[in-house]
Amino acid sequence: MKKSTILFASLILTSATLRAQDDLLDLLGPDSTREYAAASFKTTRVINSHSLENCAAGVLDFKIGHRFGEVSEGAEQFFGLDKATIRLGLDYGITDRIMVGIGRSSYQKTVDGFVKYKILKQCAQGCGMPITAALVAASSITTLVAEQVPWYSPDRTDYFSHRLSYSVQLIIGRKFTESFS
Repeated sequence: MKKSTILFASLILTSATLRAQDDLLDLLGPDSTREYAAASFKTTRVINSHSLENCAAGVLDFKIGHRFGEVSEGAEQFFGLDKATIRLGLDYGITDRIMVGIGRSSYQKTVDGFVKYKILKQCAQGCGMPITAALVAASSITTLVAEQVPWYSPDRTDYFSHRLSYSVQLIIGRKFTESFS
C-alpha cells in the first residue's frame, strides 16, 4: 500500500508541475511573429527591368537575357533573330535585402553592374507595412573603342566618361493576391 501512495502522490505532483508551465506560457500572450509577403513576382527581373524580388542570401543566379531585332525585317534578317543581342549576368544575394550583380551584353560590348536594396518589405501579418520598395543603383560601360561606335565622329574627342552611364530606380509595388501584384 505504501508503493501505491507514493505513486499516487508523484502523479499529482507531476501534473501540477505541468499545469504550472502552461500557466507561465499563457502569461507571454499570443505569438506576434511578423510574416512578410513573398513572391510578388516569380523572379528578380520583369522583361528587361528589375522586379521587387531579390535573390535569397547566399544564392548566385546566372541569367541569360536576349533581345531580338524587328520581325518586320523579314526573312533576310530571319525575322529579327539575326539581329539578336544577348546579356549574360550573375546576380548574388548578399542578404535577403541586398543583391548585387554584374553582366556583359553583346550590344556595344557593354559591361554593367548594379546593387539592389529592399528599403521596405510588405507585411502579410504582424505589422502594417502595405508596400514593398526597392532601390536599384546601376552603372555600365561600353567597351568599344571610338572608331567602332556607329555614331563616332572624328571631329569629336572620345573621353572615357562618354562610355559610362548610370541609373537609379525606386521600385514600389504591392502584392494584392497570390495571382496579382
